[in-house]
This record gives sequence, structure tokens and C-alpha cells, in this order.
Amino acid sequence: MVFPEPRSTENYAMKNPAIASDLSQLSLCFFIKLVQDQGDQIFVSYATKHQDNDMIIEIYPTQTYFYVGNELFRFTSTNLYDDTWQHVCLTWGNTQGVTKLYKDGQFTGQETNLATKNYALKAGGSLVLGQEQDSVGGGFDRDQTLHGRLASVNMWDKVLSESDIAAQYTNCSVPHGSVINWSAFKNLTHGSVTVEEP
Repeated sequence: MVFPEPRSTENYAMKNPAIASDLSQLSLCFFIKLVQDQGDQIFVSYATKHQDNDMIIEIYPTQTYFYVGNELFRFTSTNLYDDTWQHVCLTWGNTQGVTKLYKDGQFTGQETNLATKNYALKAGGSLVLGQEQDSVGGGFDRDQTLHGRLASVNMWDKVLSESDIAAQYTNCSVPHGSVINWSAFKNLTHGSVTVEEP
């Protein structure tokens, strides 16, 4: 899936409603290719009527921000801006409020935010690729628009093991997610976003 220049609030893919039941843990895995760009870019956002920042992945040149329930997990020294395809997985569980980041099949670090302990992402919200939602399904900001390519975006209602994540990278293939399935997004694009089949 290609998110082209110029960056525009018209370019996104949206599934609404996206999640059928509340999530107390999750894994989100995908392939991404980003060119050098200015500022931050939103890869994915999930908004509900209760919380417009229920889940966000925001990518900067030298760090990746992951929000759950509007609470921040900050991963530094994770450069995704090198114009090559990279495999990324994020996991989160509310038992300890821990998120882990994996890049190209390798564990790169974990962060704890106790404010997410016992939290649950609410069902029935809107999941958008390429934009940050300030309201359910809208409130986009051009300066946060994604410019790059995505593939195999999938999400599960469990924390995947390190071996499962490593296998995704080794096999260059992400299995279908139990919560979000990549194939569903291919017909849900807007604006100038295009889908390229391999």
C-alpha cells in the first residue's frame, strides 16, 4: 500500500468498526518502508468515542512512540527512515503495562507504563492507517500524514512470542491477525493511496 507525496489528509485507509471486543493485550506487526521526511508520521491510529488516542504509532527519525489509552511508550534509537523495507512488531499487555518493540525479527527493547496496567482498548472504534484521528474517523492533520509504503498489517488479541515474531521476519510473511487482517484494508483506501500486489 503506497502513501504518496504530497502528504494529504485525503490519503488513508480506514476500517470502522475495527475491533469487535475489548483488548487487554495485543500484538501489531507490519512491514514498512519510509523515505527521509520531516517531522513525525502517523502509521496507525485507533479512536473510540471514549478516547481518540486509544492506540497510536507515531514515527520520528530517531524514535518511535506507541500510545495506549493516550499513555506514551517511547522507544529511542529506532531508525525506520532508511528507504528499505523493515519488519516491525509491537506487543502490549495490561497485566504489567509492558510494551515490547521488535525490528526485523529482533527484540530491540521494552518500556513500562503503569498507567496502562488493567487498561483495555474499547471495541467498536475506527482504525486508520496513515493518519492520526482527533475524532472517530476524522480530525486529520496534514503534518502527521504517512509518506511511505505499508504491507502485511495484522493485529492479534494476544502477546506473540519472540520466536513467532522472528519467524515472520525470516519467512518475510505475517500471518493473518485475529483482530485486524491486512486483506480487509485493500478495499478500504481513500485519496491517492494505491495498492500494489507483489
